[in-house]
Amino acid sequence: MLLKRLLLINLFVLSFFTMTEAQSKFNYTAAWKKVDDLINKKGLPESALKEVKTIYAAAKKEKNNGQLIKALLFRVNLQQLKEEDADIKTIKEIEKEITLSAEPVKSILNNLLAEAYWQYFQNNRWKLYDRTNTQAFVKNDPETWSIDDFHQKISTLYLASIQNEKLLQQTTLDAFDPIISKGNMRRFRIL
Repeated sequence: MLLKRLLLINLFVLSFFTMTEAQSKFNYTAAWKKVDDLINKKGLPESALKEVKTIYAAAKKEKNNGQLIKALLFRVNLQQLKEEDADIKTIKEIEKEITLSAEPVKSILNNLLAEAYWQYFQNNRWKLYDRTNTQAFVKNDPETWSIDDFHQKISTLYLASIQNEKLLQQTTLDAFDPIISKGNMRRFRIL
């Protein structure tokens, strides 16, 4: 009799934790639909940004890397609509995220950071052509860099994004479905 009661109590506790866990899963599909509606139907990028930050926090909490990267991309894109110097802020946000991330997310973010630097370079190349290379100068601020500095940084980041070749080849793509454009290209992935 005592054994049956203990078994019944254990089943109750187990079912309670299972129900709680099932309820704590964030509904990304509904959240992204709301973001899409706020951006495309209502024209409210500021409200969409708040929703994206909620998605980002949930993805960070659940360690959902695909949703985390998608939310980061949406966040920096929405911030570019409303802020000056958005390119530099985007670069700083991605750099910060890289320091907090592990592989394979770090490799993806290195690639995105290289792209952000490339975009900054393309948008400001007219300013950069007259700059000369400097010697013995701490180059922390991209706004002071020369063309060579940009090319060096972009190359370094792209190479860093493929540095862990074996790990990247063994990584399954399912976790990154939120940021992968659907199509028939998966079969061409080199193993």
